[in-house]
Amino acid sequence: MIRRFSPLALILVLAALSLAAPGAAHAQRTASAGAWRTDVPCTQGRNPALAVSDTSVGTQVPGCVRAECVTLPNGRRACSCTGDTIITVRLEENGRVVHEWPSDHSMSGSPQSLRALTGDLDGDGHAETIVAEWQDMSNGLGIRYYELRIFDGRDLARAPMRIAVRDFEPDGSFVRPAAGGDCRLIATRWQELSEPRRGEGMYFVGQWMRYRDGRLEHDPDRPVVVRRLLNSFENARGSTPGAPFAYLRHRDARAHAGHGIPAPPRLTRTEDGTFLRVRGDTVSLDLPPDVVSGHTLGDFYRDDDGWIFTTWLIDGATGRPYPAGYQPSDERWLDGHPVRLATHSDGQGRTVYFVVAHPPGAARP
Repeated sequence: MIRRFSPLALILVLAALSLAAPGAAHAQRTASAGAWRTDVPCTQGRNPALAVSDTSVGTQVPGCVRAECVTLPNGRRACSCTGDTIITVRLEENGRVVHEWPSDHSMSGSPQSLRALTGDLDGDGHAETIVAEWQDMSNGLGIRYYELRIFDGRDLARAPMRIAVRDFEPDGSFVRPAAGGDCRLIATRWQELSEPRRGEGMYFVGQWMRYRDGRLEHDPDRPVVVRRLLNSFENARGSTPGAPFAYLRHRDARAHAGHGIPAPPRLTRTEDGTFLRVRGDTVSLDLPPDVVSGHTLGDFYRDDDGWIFTTWLIDGATGRPYPAGYQPSDERWLDGHPVRLATHSDGQGRTVYFVVAHPPGAARP
Protein backbone atom coordinates (compact mmCIF):
# COMPACT_ATOMS: atom_id res chain seq x y z
CA MET A 1 0.00 0.00 0.00
CA ILE A 2 1.32 3.45 -0.95
CA ARG A 3 0.61 6.38 1.35
CA ARG A 4 1.29 10.09 1.02
CA PHE A 5 2.31 12.30 3.94
CA SER A 6 1.87 15.96 4.67
CA PRO A 7 4.97 18.21 4.97
CA LEU A 8 4.47 18.36 8.75
CA ALA A 9 4.38 14.58 8.98
CA LEU A 10 7.55 14.41 6.93
CA ILE A 11 9.33 16.88 9.20
CA LEU A 12 8.47 14.68 12.16
CA VAL A 13 9.62 11.55 10.33
CA LEU A 14 12.96 13.01 9.27
CA ALA A 15 13.51 14.57 12.67
CA ALA A 16 12.94 11.19 14.25
CA LEU A 17 15.43 9.60 11.89
CA SER A 18 18.18 12.19 12.30
CA LEU A 19 17.78 13.28 15.90
CA ALA A 20 15.89 10.70 17.91
CA ALA A 21 17.03 7.45 16.38
CA PRO A 22 18.04 4.78 18.89
CA GLY A 23 21.72 5.21 19.59
CA ALA A 24 21.87 8.73 18.15
CA ALA A 25 21.82 10.34 21.58
CA HIS A 26 24.42 7.86 22.79
CA ALA A 27 26.58 8.62 19.79
CA GLN A 28 26.40 12.32 20.55
CA ARG A 29 27.40 11.73 24.18
CA THR A 30 30.38 9.75 22.91
CA ALA A 31 31.13 12.51 20.41
CA SER A 32 31.18 15.16 23.12
CA ALA A 33 33.98 13.23 24.81
CA GLY A 34 35.82 12.84 21.51
CA ALA A 35 36.37 9.15 22.19
CA TRP A 36 37.00 8.44 18.51
CA ARG A 37 40.21 10.48 18.67
CA THR A 38 41.79 7.89 20.97
CA ASP A 39 41.25 4.98 18.58
CA VAL A 40 44.36 3.26 17.23
CA PRO A 41 45.09 1.94 13.72
CA CYS A 42 44.59 -1.81 13.37
CA THR A 43 47.89 -2.20 11.53
CA GLN A 44 49.98 -0.81 14.40
CA GLY A 45 51.04 -1.90 17.88
CA ARG A 46 52.83 -4.96 19.26
CA ASN A 47 50.05 -7.27 18.08
CA PRO A 48 48.46 -5.64 15.02
CA ALA A 49 45.01 -6.94 14.14
CA LEU A 50 45.57 -6.42 10.41
CA ALA A 51 48.59 -7.15 8.28
CA VAL A 52 49.29 -5.03 5.19
CA SER A 53 50.62 -7.02 2.26
CA ASP A 54 53.49 -5.72 0.17
CA THR A 55 52.71 -3.55 -2.83
CA SER A 56 52.05 -5.32 -6.10
CA VAL A 57 54.87 -6.51 -8.33
CA GLY A 58 54.94 -7.48 -11.98
CA THR A 59 54.79 -11.21 -12.56
CA GLN A 60 53.77 -13.87 -15.06
CA VAL A 61 50.17 -15.06 -14.78
CA PRO A 62 48.57 -17.52 -17.23
CA GLY A 63 46.13 -15.76 -19.55
CA CYS A 64 47.52 -12.28 -18.81
CA VAL A 65 49.59 -10.15 -21.16
CA ARG A 66 50.75 -8.21 -18.10
CA ALA A 67 50.00 -8.80 -14.43
CA GLU A 68 50.61 -7.07 -11.11
CA CYS A 69 50.13 -9.27 -8.03
CA VAL A 70 49.98 -8.79 -4.27
CA THR A 71 51.10 -11.82 -2.27
CA LEU A 72 48.80 -12.90 0.58
CA PRO A 73 49.09 -15.53 3.31
CA ASN A 74 47.94 -19.15 2.87
CA GLY A 75 48.88 -19.45 -0.79
CA ARG A 76 46.69 -16.58 -1.91
CA ARG A 77 47.32 -13.57 -4.09
CA ALA A 78 45.38 -10.70 -5.63
CA CYS A 79 46.30 -9.85 -9.22
CA SER A 80 45.48 -7.22 -11.77
CA CYS A 81 45.44 -9.03 -15.11
CA THR A 82 45.72 -7.10 -18.36
CA GLY A 83 44.48 -9.24 -21.25
CA ASP A 84 44.21 -8.55 -24.95
CA THR A 85 40.91 -6.67 -24.65
CA ILE A 86 40.03 -6.39 -20.95
CA ILE A 87 41.57 -5.82 -17.52
CA THR A 88 40.35 -7.96 -14.65
CA VAL A 89 41.19 -8.38 -10.98
CA ARG A 90 41.60 -11.88 -9.60
CA LEU A 91 41.76 -13.41 -6.16
CA GLU A 92 43.60 -16.71 -6.31
CA GLU A 93 44.26 -19.51 -3.83
CA ASN A 94 46.95 -22.09 -4.53
CA GLY A 95 46.93 -21.17 -8.22
CA ARG A 96 43.16 -21.45 -8.56
CA VAL A 97 41.05 -18.39 -9.44
CA VAL A 98 38.40 -18.05 -6.72
CA HIS A 99 37.01 -14.65 -7.74
CA GLU A 100 37.44 -12.49 -10.84
CA TRP A 101 35.82 -9.21 -11.85
CA PRO A 102 36.31 -6.67 -14.67
CA SER A 103 38.17 -3.44 -13.95
CA ASP A 104 37.69 -0.69 -16.50
CA HIS A 105 39.09 2.40 -14.78
CA SER A 106 41.85 4.91 -15.39
CA MET A 107 44.13 3.33 -12.76
CA SER A 108 43.33 -0.29 -13.67
CA GLY A 109 46.37 -2.45 -14.32
CA SER A 110 48.86 0.01 -12.82
CA PRO A 111 51.36 -1.13 -10.15
CA GLN A 112 49.63 1.15 -7.63
CA SER A 113 46.10 -0.06 -8.31
CA LEU A 114 45.92 -2.89 -5.74
CA ARG A 115 46.48 -2.98 -1.97
CA ALA A 116 45.52 -5.81 0.35
CA LEU A 117 45.19 -6.55 4.07
CA THR A 118 44.40 -9.66 6.08
CA GLY A 119 43.06 -10.05 9.61
CA ASP A 120 40.08 -11.04 11.70
CA LEU A 121 37.58 -8.18 11.43
CA ASP A 122 34.63 -9.77 13.26
CA GLY A 123 36.31 -11.73 16.05
CA ASP A 124 35.29 -15.19 14.81
CA GLY A 125 38.85 -16.50 14.67
CA HIS A 126 39.06 -16.45 10.86
CA ALA A 127 41.04 -13.82 8.98
CA GLU A 128 39.22 -11.80 6.35
CA THR A 129 40.95 -10.80 3.11
CA ILE A 130 40.55 -7.15 2.12
CA VAL A 131 41.34 -6.05 -1.43
CA ALA A 132 41.42 -2.32 -2.14
CA GLU A 133 41.28 -1.33 -5.81
CA TRP A 134 42.34 2.19 -6.72
CA GLN A 135 40.11 3.07 -9.64
CA ASP A 136 40.33 6.77 -10.44
CA MET A 137 41.60 10.16 -9.28
CA SER A 138 39.71 13.41 -9.67
CA ASN A 139 41.06 16.58 -11.15
CA GLY A 140 41.41 19.56 -8.86
CA LEU A 141 41.27 18.09 -5.34
CA GLY A 142 42.99 14.89 -6.40
CA ILE A 143 40.43 12.68 -4.64
CA ARG A 144 41.33 9.00 -4.97
CA TYR A 145 38.42 6.65 -5.66
CA TYR A 146 38.68 3.15 -4.23
CA GLU A 147 36.46 0.10 -4.13
CA LEU A 148 36.97 -2.29 -1.23
CA ARG A 149 36.06 -5.95 -1.27
CA ILE A 150 36.03 -7.89 2.00
CA PHE A 151 36.17 -11.67 1.57
CA ASP A 152 34.87 -13.56 4.60
CA GLY A 153 37.41 -15.56 6.56
CA ARG A 154 35.19 -18.60 6.96
CA ASP A 155 34.37 -19.01 3.27
CA LEU A 156 36.67 -17.46 0.69
CA ALA A 157 34.37 -18.57 -2.15
CA ARG A 158 31.48 -16.52 -0.76
CA ALA A 159 30.64 -13.31 -2.61
CA PRO A 160 32.51 -10.38 -1.02
CA MET A 161 31.07 -7.34 0.65
CA ARG A 162 31.73 -4.28 -1.53
CA ILE A 163 31.92 -0.59 -0.76
CA ALA A 164 33.21 2.60 -2.39
CA VAL A 165 35.46 4.87 -0.33
CA ARG A 166 37.57 7.94 -0.98
CA ASP A 167 41.25 8.47 -0.11
CA PHE A 168 41.71 5.00 1.37
CA GLU A 169 45.01 4.12 3.05
CA PRO A 170 45.82 0.68 4.52
CA ASP A 171 47.42 2.15 7.65
CA GLY A 172 44.64 4.59 8.47
CA SER A 173 41.30 3.26 7.24
CA PHE A 174 40.82 0.55 9.89
CA VAL A 175 40.90 1.44 13.59
CA ARG A 176 39.85 -0.03 16.93
CA PRO A 177 39.32 1.35 20.45
CA ALA A 178 42.52 1.85 22.43
CA ALA A 179 41.12 -0.45 25.13
CA GLY A 180 40.72 -3.25 22.59
CA GLY A 181 37.98 -4.68 20.41
CA ASP A 182 37.29 -5.49 16.78
CA CYS A 183 38.51 -3.33 13.94
CA ARG A 184 36.22 -0.76 12.35
CA LEU A 185 36.37 0.44 8.79
CA ILE A 186 36.28 4.22 8.50
CA ALA A 187 34.20 4.65 5.35
CA THR A 188 35.36 8.02 3.99
CA ARG A 189 33.98 10.38 1.38
CA TRP A 190 33.92 14.07 0.42
CA GLN A 191 30.65 15.95 0.78
CA GLU A 192 29.30 19.50 0.51
CA LEU A 193 27.96 20.19 4.02
CA SER A 194 27.30 22.83 6.62
CA GLU A 195 28.61 22.62 10.17
CA PRO A 196 27.71 25.21 12.87
CA ARG A 197 31.29 26.15 13.76
CA ARG A 198 32.88 25.79 10.32
CA GLY A 199 30.09 26.91 7.97
CA GLU A 200 29.31 25.65 4.48
CA GLY A 201 31.92 24.04 2.30
CA MET A 202 33.59 20.81 1.25
CA TYR A 203 33.98 18.33 4.11
CA PHE A 204 35.83 15.08 4.58
CA VAL A 205 33.40 12.60 6.17
CA GLY A 206 34.20 9.43 8.09
CA GLN A 207 31.78 6.74 9.28
CA TRP A 208 32.92 4.02 11.68
CA MET A 209 31.46 0.68 10.50
CA ARG A 210 31.83 -2.91 11.74
CA TYR A 211 32.08 -5.95 9.49
CA ARG A 212 29.74 -8.81 10.42
CA ASP A 213 28.98 -11.90 8.36
CA GLY A 214 29.24 -10.29 4.93
CA ARG A 215 27.67 -6.96 5.95
CA LEU A 216 28.60 -3.63 7.48
CA GLU A 217 26.94 -2.26 10.61
CA HIS A 218 26.98 1.33 11.80
CA ASP A 219 28.98 1.66 15.02
CA PRO A 220 26.70 3.47 17.53
CA ASP A 221 29.68 4.15 19.81
CA ARG A 222 31.31 6.43 17.26
CA PRO A 223 29.72 9.47 15.60
CA VAL A 224 29.95 10.41 11.96
CA VAL A 225 32.95 12.75 11.94
CA VAL A 226 33.56 15.60 9.50
CA ARG A 227 36.39 18.04 8.80
CA ARG A 228 36.15 21.01 6.51
CA LEU A 229 38.70 21.40 3.72
CA LEU A 230 40.52 24.58 4.71
CA ASN A 231 44.03 25.61 3.71
CA SER A 232 45.68 23.86 6.65
CA PHE A 233 43.90 20.61 5.80
CA GLU A 234 44.69 20.92 2.10
CA ASN A 235 48.38 21.39 2.89
CA ALA A 236 48.40 18.26 5.07
CA ARG A 237 46.76 15.98 2.52
CA GLY A 238 49.06 13.37 1.08
CA SER A 239 51.80 13.91 3.66
CA THR A 240 50.14 12.97 6.98
CA PRO A 241 51.07 9.53 8.37
CA GLY A 242 48.09 7.43 9.45
CA ALA A 243 45.60 9.12 7.12
CA PRO A 244 42.65 9.13 6.73
CA PHE A 245 42.17 8.51 10.46
CA ALA A 246 44.81 11.14 11.22
CA TYR A 247 42.67 13.73 9.42
CA LEU A 248 39.61 12.86 11.50
CA ARG A 249 41.31 12.75 14.91
CA HIS A 250 42.58 16.31 14.35
CA ARG A 251 41.21 19.04 16.62
CA ASP A 252 39.43 20.63 13.63
CA ALA A 253 37.29 17.51 13.07
CA ARG A 254 33.77 17.50 14.53
CA ALA A 255 30.96 15.04 15.17
CA HIS A 256 28.18 15.86 12.71
CA ALA A 257 24.64 15.80 14.09
CA GLY A 258 23.25 15.23 10.59
CA HIS A 259 25.35 12.08 10.13
CA GLY A 260 27.27 13.57 7.22
CA ILE A 261 24.35 14.17 4.86
CA PRO A 262 22.84 17.52 3.86
CA ALA A 263 19.81 18.49 5.94
CA PRO A 264 16.60 17.29 4.23
CA PRO A 265 14.45 20.18 2.95
CA ARG A 266 11.14 20.78 4.65
CA LEU A 267 8.97 20.25 1.59
CA THR A 268 9.65 16.66 0.63
CA ARG A 269 7.32 14.00 -0.72
CA THR A 270 7.26 10.61 1.00
CA GLU A 271 5.74 7.29 0.06
CA ASP A 272 5.86 3.81 1.53
CA GLY A 273 6.69 0.86 -0.66
CA THR A 274 8.77 -2.27 -1.00
CA PHE A 275 12.04 -3.07 -2.73
CA LEU A 276 11.25 -5.37 -5.62
CA ARG A 277 14.82 -5.94 -6.70
CA VAL A 278 18.26 -4.70 -5.75
CA ARG A 279 21.11 -5.73 -8.02
CA GLY A 280 24.44 -4.02 -7.74
CA ASP A 281 23.72 -0.33 -7.30
CA THR A 282 20.34 -0.34 -9.07
CA VAL A 283 16.98 -0.67 -7.35
CA SER A 284 13.42 -1.28 -8.48
CA LEU A 285 10.44 -0.41 -6.28
CA ASP A 286 6.70 -1.07 -6.26
CA LEU A 287 6.07 2.65 -6.70
CA PRO A 288 4.88 4.59 -9.76
CA PRO A 289 7.61 4.86 -12.40
CA ASP A 290 7.45 8.65 -12.34
CA VAL A 291 8.70 8.55 -8.75
CA VAL A 292 11.76 6.37 -9.09
CA SER A 293 13.12 3.94 -11.64
CA GLY A 294 16.57 2.39 -11.73
CA HIS A 295 18.13 4.63 -9.11
CA THR A 296 21.72 4.24 -7.98
CA LEU A 297 22.12 3.82 -4.25
CA GLY A 298 24.23 6.27 -2.28
CA ASP A 299 25.62 8.31 -5.17
CA PHE A 300 24.64 10.87 -7.80
CA TYR A 301 24.19 10.77 -11.53
CA ARG A 302 22.53 12.61 -14.43
CA ASP A 303 19.66 10.93 -16.26
CA ASP A 304 18.67 11.21 -19.92
CA ASP A 305 16.36 14.18 -19.26
CA GLY A 306 19.13 16.24 -17.67
CA TRP A 307 17.97 15.82 -14.08
CA ILE A 308 20.70 15.40 -11.49
CA PHE A 309 19.76 12.82 -8.87
CA THR A 310 21.36 12.47 -5.46
CA THR A 311 20.39 9.30 -3.64
CA TRP A 312 20.91 8.10 -0.08
CA LEU A 313 20.20 4.71 1.45
CA ILE A 314 19.41 5.44 5.11
CA ASP A 315 19.45 3.10 8.10
CA GLY A 316 16.25 4.30 9.76
CA ALA A 317 17.29 2.90 13.15
CA THR A 318 20.31 5.21 13.37
CA GLY A 319 19.58 7.90 10.78
CA ARG A 320 22.92 7.19 9.16
CA PRO A 321 23.51 6.67 5.44
CA TYR A 322 25.16 3.64 3.93
CA PRO A 323 28.25 4.64 1.93
CA ALA A 324 28.20 4.75 -1.86
CA GLY A 325 28.39 1.45 -3.67
CA TYR A 326 27.55 -0.59 -0.58
CA GLN A 327 26.76 -4.17 -1.52
CA PRO A 328 26.66 -6.95 1.12
CA SER A 329 27.63 -10.51 0.27
CA ASP A 330 23.93 -11.31 -0.11
CA GLU A 331 22.92 -9.22 -3.12
CA ARG A 332 19.24 -9.89 -2.37
CA TRP A 333 19.48 -8.42 1.13
CA LEU A 334 16.79 -5.78 0.48
CA ASP A 335 14.50 -7.73 -1.85
CA GLY A 336 10.94 -7.58 -0.53
CA HIS A 337 11.93 -5.31 2.35
CA PRO A 338 9.76 -2.29 3.28
CA VAL A 339 11.18 1.12 2.44
CA ARG A 340 10.12 4.73 2.89
CA LEU A 341 10.97 6.85 -0.12
CA ALA A 342 11.42 10.59 0.38
CA THR A 343 12.05 12.78 -2.67
CA HIS A 344 12.75 16.47 -3.09
CA SER A 345 12.97 18.46 -6.33
CA ASP A 346 14.44 21.94 -6.61
CA GLY A 347 13.91 22.51 -10.34
CA GLN A 348 17.40 21.31 -11.32
CA GLY A 349 17.86 18.13 -9.39
CA ARG A 350 16.21 15.63 -7.12
CA THR A 351 17.32 14.19 -3.81
CA VAL A 352 15.99 10.73 -3.04
CA TYR A 353 16.19 9.15 0.42
CA PHE A 354 15.60 5.38 0.68
CA VAL A 355 14.83 4.95 4.39
CA VAL A 356 14.89 1.36 5.66
CA ALA A 357 13.50 1.24 9.19
CA HIS A 358 15.33 -1.94 10.20
CA PRO A 359 17.89 -3.08 7.63
CA PRO A 360 17.92 -6.89 7.58
CA GLY A 361 20.71 -8.37 9.64
CA ALA A 362 21.80 -5.04 11.13
CA ALA A 363 22.55 -4.92 14.82
CA ARG A 364 20.37 -2.70 16.94
CA PRO A 365 22.11 0.05 18.91
